[in-house]
Amino acid sequence: MKLKHVFLGIFASTVLLASCSNDDTVEKDVPLGAYDNGVLVLNEGNFGTPNASVSYISNDLAVFMEDVFGTENEAKELGDVGQSLSFYEDKAFIVLNASNVVQVVDRYTFKSLATITENLKNPRYSVVLEGKLYVTNSISKAVTIYDAKTYAYLGSIAINKTSEKIVSANGKLYIMNGAYGSGSTVTVVNPQSNNAMSVITVENGINSIEEKNGSVYVLCGNTVKSKLFKIDTKTDTTTSIESTTLTKALNMDIDGDKIYYTKGTGVYAMALNATTFSETPLFSVTDNSWSTFYGFGVIDGKVYSADANGFTGAGIVKVLSTTGTELKTVAVGMGPNGFYSNN
Repeated sequence: MKLKHVFLGIFASTVLLASCSNDDTVEKDVPLGAYDNGVLVLNEGNFGTPNASVSYISNDLAVFMEDVFGTENEAKELGDVGQSLSFYEDKAFIVLNASNVVQVVDRYTFKSLATITENLKNPRYSVVLEGKLYVTNSISKAVTIYDAKTYAYLGSIAINKTSEKIVSANGKLYIMNGAYGSGSTVTVVNPQSNNAMSVITVENGINSIEEKNGSVYVLCGNTVKSKLFKIDTKTDTTTSIESTTLTKALNMDIDGDKIYYTKGTGVYAMALNATTFSETPLFSVTDNSWSTFYGFGVIDGKVYSADANGFTGAGIVKVLSTTGTELKTVAVGMGPNGFYSNN
């Protein structure tokens, strides 16, 4: 947990006629800002309008705050199309796709620190590795590099194919080469040489990539099958499991020792070391066409489900237990598309 710890000395008071001192200490978590100890909801906003926003839900679900960026920065606009968010130390990097910017904020207070614009061409996702911020760009099909502390532009890496979600593992970068139901490869990049090292072929319909315990997991789903790949990041070889019964699996997220994913309106889970897909949903949500699961995440045993509401008004976020019990429902900004643990 990214909290400072304050050690408070506790001294025993006189009891009856005897007195003694007690040097025992207790550890107390002190929030680093108003938006610590919670989940950030990234709201995409309308394309062509700078109305992207970030909402905050506390871990205990007692506190909800809308548009925390605007609130903390004198109603400053965040930007056009909030695509993704990543963390590094006490910073959050918010990628604004249509604005061609990355907004940098203090992750706990949400005060603006900087705006990165240089050489961004339809930026999509980001990750920080060894003090450098790597941002994928869909138009240039390249990864642009910035100093994560000074925000200076350092260079770019040509990927020459669709460049979407990006994760780091074992000192390397893994970039998903696919979007909107197409694509079947992952590009591996060596950040020391800034070169694409290799391309790993998976299955068509690549849609999710996650790092866990030094391994990289890739979920692919199409009309024929769903397939989960595990990449050994020491050798960049893969093992996989598949299902031809449960097709079109999407929205993989890893929480603890379980992999969660969706199909249609259903939420599914299986163990990290599962040898077969789970084909029975934990529960299902109300069908709202393509708006259903516009955003999805599982954080500390809670399922966060976002309904874009057809981009006709505020999006709806439901927080549920893993059995489907509704714990909280809030109206957020336009087009909620992602959930990020801020602890």
